[in-house]
Amino acid sequence: MNVQRLFGWAHIAALALSLGWINAASGQAFSSGSTGADGPLVVSGAQTITVRPGGVYNYTTVTIANFSTLNFVAGSDNSPVVILATGDVTLNSGSTISVNGSNGQAATTVPTVGGDGGPGGFAGGNGGVTPNLASAGFGPGGGQPAAAFPGAAQRGTYGAPDAFVSLIPPFGGSGGSGGGSSTGSASGGGGGGAILIASSTRINLVTTSSTIRANGGNAGSTGGCNSVSSSAGSGGAIRLVAPQIVGTGIVRAIGGTPCAGGTAGGDGRIRLEAPAMDFTGSAIPFPSISFAAGPVSPVGDPVLANVPTLAIASIGGQALPPAPAASYFVPDITLPLETTNPVPVAVAATNTPVGSPTEITVRLIPQSGTPTNVPAVNHAGTFASSSASADVTFLVGGVSVVQAIAAFTLTGQTASLFPNIDGEPVERVMVAASPGEASTLSLVTKSGREVRVDQLRVEQQQQVARAWQILKETHVE
Repeated sequence: MNVQRLFGWAHIAALALSLGWINAASGQAFSSGSTGADGPLVVSGAQTITVRPGGVYNYTTVTIANFSTLNFVAGSDNSPVVILATGDVTLNSGSTISVNGSNGQAATTVPTVGGDGGPGGFAGGNGGVTPNLASAGFGPGGGQPAAAFPGAAQRGTYGAPDAFVSLIPPFGGSGGSGGGSSTGSASGGGGGGAILIASSTRINLVTTSSTIRANGGNAGSTGGCNSVSSSAGSGGAIRLVAPQIVGTGIVRAIGGTPCAGGTAGGDGRIRLEAPAMDFTGSAIPFPSISFAAGPVSPVGDPVLANVPTLAIASIGGQALPPAPAASYFVPDITLPLETTNPVPVAVAATNTPVGSPTEITVRLIPQSGTPTNVPAVNHAGTFASSSASADVTFLVGGVSVVQAIAAFTLTGQTASLFPNIDGEPVERVMVAASPGEASTLSLVTKSGREVRVDQLRVEQQQQVARAWQILKETHVE
């Protein structure tokens, strides 16, 4: 029995903006929280780093030289990459920072292994010598094999709801499905990884060839998607935070390339946060924008509050090993022969609302065939530490990968009428007046962030106007 861990996410909302922003500089101080313990990072040429446990790097400055590449690959605990710097992070001409997912393997006459996800991302499904032996991609948006999705293997999608834009906590993209046919097999592309880059001074993508990538892996092929081939992984997540983000570079978190006639993997997410937003480059998909920087670390300014986590605590009463491999080839847990279905799976959560509106799901991905989702029940405990359980029916005589996924939804009839601000619902509407000046209308979020309505985008201002009309007509309090 194999286990893979996945952070839960808050189901909150904000609208993405196209490029070409107004400089909204502010004197607000920001600190990434870097200790500087890792010193300066200077990359000249090609360098690959296997991500350390926890994934956090405390640099003074980061400099990627002209035509140089820094590539991160997943480590033992599949942590996303967190780069904290006290000084500038600079990508020079032709330079790249990458957390891409790996490509799927092309068709052979034996089963093939799915492409690895980037750090914090999820692997593609394995290829089988027949369609029924192909496996689904990993992650909450993992692609389904052709046996469950007629016509072709399904691409990987990012998996979180569209409302998840804050990228706190960060997690990567999902893998595409494996495929198979009578002539061979091909595996799915891995999902793009997740990377957070935070500088206490500036992030500079100097030229149009300075690039940060969290792309999904390409699909392997069996000669075209109509031959029941594999599919591509989705893009991952990129979050950039600094007092100033500048340059004309490229930020990409797109899905991998499909096989002939197929569909590319789904896009990931991009988040840019800076009081001085002077970046005039290209970002795909369109990013979520905030003109306030942070939080990014427990010791930064502002401080990052404890984020929610989710892990599988035990399966059939057996605790997990310290570092589960989540591999079909080397099971992390072997259940005794006398074990009967369904099998209890215990899930542990931290910093998560208990009960409704939190939904926890255990996802079973068999070595071949269609995944199943089982809602967890008996969610009890405290916000700081809680647990739930699900009774899961496992494939007898085979190996399965188990994942846990959580989502919690903020509710409120009145708040839902107004636009969300940088991923947060509106809690209060405030009107302020000064002598000799017109009054101002502001929206205040749950964390206390205040935004004047006249500083919102036009479509958001229109939403406020509609909300006010509804309040007037229905007297909703």
